[in-house]
Amino acid sequence: MKSKRLIVGMILWLAPFALVACGGAQSAGITGSAPEDALFWDSFTPGETGDWFVEGDDAGSTAVINQELVIAISQPNTLQFSTLQEQTFTDFALEVEARQIAGSPESSFGVLTRMQDNNQFYRFDITGNGLFMVERRNADGTWTQFLDDWTPSEAINQGFNVPNSLKVTAQGSRMSFYVNDVLVHQIDDVIFPSGSIALDGGTFGQSGLQVAFDNVVVRAAE
Repeated sequence: MKSKRLIVGMILWLAPFALVACGGAQSAGITGSAPEDALFWDSFTPGETGDWFVEGDDAGSTAVINQELVIAISQPNTLQFSTLQEQTFTDFALEVEARQIAGSPESSFGVLTRMQDNNQFYRFDITGNGLFMVERRNADGTWTQFLDDWTPSEAINQGFNVPNSLKVTAQGSRMSFYVNDVLVHQIDDVIFPSGSIALDGGTFGQSGLQVAFDNVVVRAAE
């Protein structure tokens, strides 16, 4: 499975609510050496990086830079992701640190889980201005959203170069989604019981997104 670029067919709708300009919890990131209970761990140290698919062209790129995996997108309405190859997970807890470096605060970034292929997966993304979404990409190219719309959360640290810790736990059909250790949503869905993982970034009406990921850890579900 490779990195893949998808055209995002939906526009980010900003509802008329007030967002907390400097809101959010402190990032509860994973640092230091690999946890003893880790099924997979990556701090993107040179010579020790996992088998992430990276690529680049005029539209966008994925690359390991300064011990982070960086996704850059130069086109609007585009979703690009880097997949961890040759590893799949069924019941798990995935954590990663993510920060937006540049681009519109309405752009999104996050994780894909239980990937069947480049077109079927669950997506958990946040935006630089404090919204999040949980959705499923279906085999026919449609999206199933598990929220009515992109939803605000004070748990999200807003702005550039501000880290957020994202976590997804999956056990059977139950999946839980956290930002900085705050539970923001849960779903029960049986469509994809297992699969691979990826890190992603997405643009809507504007281009120029850059987002960096670090300290990826996958543990067995408790």
